[in-house]
Amino acid sequence: MVRKIAMQKNKKLLITGSYGLVGSNICKILERDYPDIEVTKIKCTEGLVGLPTAHYDYVIFGAGYGQPAKFSKEKLETIQINTDHVMCAFNKIKVDGKFLYISSSEVYSGASSPHKETDIGTTTPQHPRACYIEGKRCGEAICMAYKEQGYDVKIARLALAYGPGTKKGDTRVLNQFIEQALTTGEIKVKDDGSAMRTYLYVEDAAQMILDILFKGKETVYNVGGISITDIADLGRIIANKTGTSISFGEKSIEGSPDNVRVCIDRINAEFPRQFISLDEGLKRTIEYQKELYGIK
Repeated sequence: MVRKIAMQKNKKLLITGSYGLVGSNICKILERDYPDIEVTKIKCTEGLVGLPTAHYDYVIFGAGYGQPAKFSKEKLETIQINTDHVMCAFNKIKVDGKFLYISSSEVYSGASSPHKETDIGTTTPQHPRACYIEGKRCGEAICMAYKEQGYDVKIARLALAYGPGTKKGDTRVLNQFIEQALTTGEIKVKDDGSAMRTYLYVEDAAQMILDILFKGKETVYNVGGISITDIADLGRIIANKTGTSISFGEKSIEGSPDNVRVCIDRINAEFPRQFISLDEGLKRTIEYQKELYGIK
């Protein structure tokens, strides 16, 4: 469903992480539905340094590592992106502009789900994913400090977006399963697959984020889906759709949450929508990855 929002012409928008899964889909919607907005795309946050200060009407901070294997390897850079670089991005927005920070449902780590925006996580800096969890929490704290200075700030706590737009070798579970199915003919689940996940198709995620930026009444929003499944069933669905086999292991995944689900009552109350189903979303994602890996 297209929800185009009327706004003044000649507005300028800056987006970091514009070539990632979520960022690239946000840019597609902006190009399609908001042609009057001039968009500056930044892939890596280092590109912020040469941009003019107090220049943009909107800033979307979507930079960072969403893949556990990536942020676990680049821990210091993960923390720096969500602290120093967030502050640098605030320098680029006009005083009366709007700033949106894409946070993560991982800030709730340790708490029981479904998570509400008022919930608080219970993990410590010693957690295996602390660089990501604490980095996102600090990013949110920076946003709130700027809000106290009068800036219009929004925080979108994103949970498990998937879909077209990933790169080869993406290590997130859903993408790993599809890659394995297409390239090896077998999906290998590392453990018993009992962990629960609630997936959100990336086009829905991108539209929800833009709704929050342009018209959101609250400061913090959960951005999540309604397609609930465990990892084992996810693997079976993908195996069935690709005509491949599936096997299970016993290895535990350190730090991985048992259940990822956020309460989306707040955003649904303001921006009700029809979500793309997991079945349809997986179909589109598999077709995209077939092209990505050159498989007919």
